[in-house]
Amino acid sequence: MPEIEITTEVEVDVEHPHGVVIFVNDAELHAPRVVMAGRDILELAGVPETNHLFLEVSGSPEDQPIGPDVPVQLHEGMRFYDVPVGTFG
Repeated sequence: MPEIEITTEVEVDVEHPHGVVIFVNDAELHAPRVVMAGRDILELAGVPETNHLFLEVSGSPEDQPIGPDVPVQLHEGMRFYDVPVGTFG
């Protein structure tokens, strides 16, 4: 399964002048930074921080879960979705 690019490098967490275009639940958003943690992506989308966040992985049967504290290197057009807590199991 393809892995997302994560980073712990603080210097790459720079502001993007026009925002990196990403999608959360099919809504187009402009992420203000090129690196954002899962909880920040959920906040940007206006969904509860307690929800689970996933990155859609093209060509893979399973999408990539993103933890709340996992920094993600954002690229134009990345697609995410959230799932409320308690939906699985």
